[in-house]
Amino acid sequence: MLMRLPQIMITTTPSTPVRTDTFRSVIAGRAIVQEVNLPFSEQQSEVEPYWRQLETADALFVRTGLIPAALLQRCRNLRAIVLHGAGIDQVDVKAAEQLGIKVLNLPGVNANAVAELTIGLILACLRQIVTSDRLLRSLGWDASRRLGSELRGRTVGLVGFGQIGRRVAALLAPFGVRLLVASRRQPTSCGIDYEWVSLASLLSVSDVVSIHVPLAEDTYHLIDEKNLALMQPGSILVNTARGAIVDHEALCSALVSGQLAAAALDVFDPEPLSVDDKLLQMDNVILTPHLGGSTHECLAELARRGAEAIAQLLAL
Repeated sequence: MLMRLPQIMITTTPSTPVRTDTFRSVIAGRAIVQEVNLPFSEQQSEVEPYWRQLETADALFVRTGLIPAALLQRCRNLRAIVLHGAGIDQVDVKAAEQLGIKVLNLPGVNANAVAELTIGLILACLRQIVTSDRLLRSLGWDASRRLGSELRGRTVGLVGFGQIGRRVAALLAPFGVRLLVASRRQPTSCGIDYEWVSLASLLSVSDVVSIHVPLAEDTYHLIDEKNLALMQPGSILVNTARGAIVDHEALCSALVSGQLAAAALDVFDPEPLSVDDKLLQMDNVILTPHLGGSTHECLAELARRGAEAIAQLLAL
């Protein structure tokens, strides 16, 4: 009698790919690996066809889409979920635990990729790189010559100091910045010079604030109207963590009023960003479509680590 091979479903879309070839090479025929193009949507009519595909899964490797309790209850064979990255907010973890489904993330794998993007966004804001490029193409040479600012000597505040925050700190070291850190607990020594301060203190003195906390109940709208008002006039906000950590309406108001000189955002709430969102009309905002972990190197390593984690959870 032939044994049934476990089924591993990978949630992905053409614009948000997974290195399924790398994943399959690690699994090496010990399970059936299938891609499901699960979109980021809360509309049942849009996700229902994909939910039906997921119902027979023994394990999920989740990059795209939401995995709520209603879906988990339909997946009778499901034993394990591994997230394609550090966040776990796509999955109803409490419901999974009640159903005996193990949920793991892959912290740190995308740390360098996200940190490098963060540095790029900070520099792009300070030097007005995106604005200069746009004006050169549309209005010509003289109109595009923008006066920027240097990163050297600035005060940079990191909200959160996990693996991504620490990598950002390491990449900032050669720039000669004053580095402030706000986190729940005092960080352990990591060979980087920084000052551990309260969130209010960090916001009030930083020229650049960069967000690196996970999305949780206590970080939802952490950067709200009150905290944005604490920031220095003319400062810059960078968010490569999760969109819902920043109050969208309060951020738009701060950008319009000039409280913030600029913002650079790789994440939004909801995603994808609506085509009529106010941010798209603002010249002092740099927007990227959640590219933090989207490098060839990072995707290959996430696929390898994800496959290894699922193989262990399923005892393959």
